[in-house]
Amino acid sequence: MKIQIIILILISNFSFGQKSEVVIDTKIVEYEKLDDYQRFDDIETYLTTDYLRKKELKIISESDSEIELYNIYNSGYGGEEISIKLNSRLEIIGVDFNEWSDVIDVSNPIKEKVSKIELKLNQNPFLTIKNLRGEYLLEVQHIDKEGEIIRTEYYKGKFKTYKHIPKDSAERKWAVEQSLIFKGITDRNGYFLNPDKKAALKSSEKELVNEIKKLNEKIPYKIKTLVVVNEFGKIEKVLEVNTPMDFDLKMKIVNTIRAMTEWYPACLNDIPVKTKIPLVIGIE
Repeated sequence: MKIQIIILILISNFSFGQKSEVVIDTKIVEYEKLDDYQRFDDIETYLTTDYLRKKELKIISESDSEIELYNIYNSGYGGEEISIKLNSRLEIIGVDFNEWSDVIDVSNPIKEKVSKIELKLNQNPFLTIKNLRGEYLLEVQHIDKEGEIIRTEYYKGKFKTYKHIPKDSAERKWAVEQSLIFKGITDRNGYFLNPDKKAALKSSEKELVNEIKKLNEKIPYKIKTLVVVNEFGKIEKVLEVNTPMDFDLKMKIVNTIRAMTEWYPACLNDIPVKTKIPLVIGIE
């Protein structure tokens, strides 16, 4: 797969003509919030079998006088590679933006050129990398083989290093959860979408049906629900009851389902996780 990526990559190797200075802003916009920036960090998450998809931050310091801020976004079908080089005077001395795809027009290859960059950091990275974060805006020109600009796009990126942040901190947990969402492992509520093992009913369905019958109501012959089973094998939430019925009866059934069911939790890499599943109850 690495060979394929090397073949597909479109190298721009843009050399920055004029030096641009980095803006140091200690009040830079918070990283742990949803907005329209692409995010990059250095947290490794093991809860994935989709190893191709990733967003990554690398901070490369080959000498005391130069630092490279490297971001890569790989969707599995394409992506971008961004390299920003700084000198010790906090001048931007080089910017590369490379884009690749598994669908390429060989007859008309497109190159990318960064025509403008704005970069903000919360601190001087030559003094310390600890807790470094930043944001950037790139103006990227897409150029055909004749040298004509066919379109200009703007790319917004954000990055933060978590290497010195405790693993149990709220900000690190937020970044891990966002990474899982990006990889299609969880939805935005933290429910795992495709665990290795699905949640399974441990308790007796017959006992559940008998308890629902005791409600002495006109019970539908089939009750369709969507429930959240947590990592402890308990129903944490009933998201939907799709069978039409009186509201009070619906609440009684929801409470009965919660009280009368125990589950084997879903697992990913043998680790119990929270998931949502449909639960259909047939009433005899």
